[in-house]
Amino acid sequence: MHTASALRRGLDYAGFGIHEAARIGGVAGTDEILVSASTLESAGKPYPSDKRSVALKDISEPVEVASIDWR
Repeated sequence: MHTASALRRGLDYAGFGIHEAARIGGVAGTDEILVSASTLESAGKPYPSDKRSVALKDISEPVEVASIDWR
């Protein structure tokens, strides 16, 4: 999960935020939901202790993410 600005183009969305969200989803393991630090901060939620930095393709800086316990 990731929150960011997006541009609507017809029935689709585009922009860096969409790209970043797709990359975060792509590094999630099987049965894992990842959420970005920026999304947790904007929701006013405490950051879980299992946070980690991940390198995302085509993004210069690592992104802090955490796994959500959904079970």
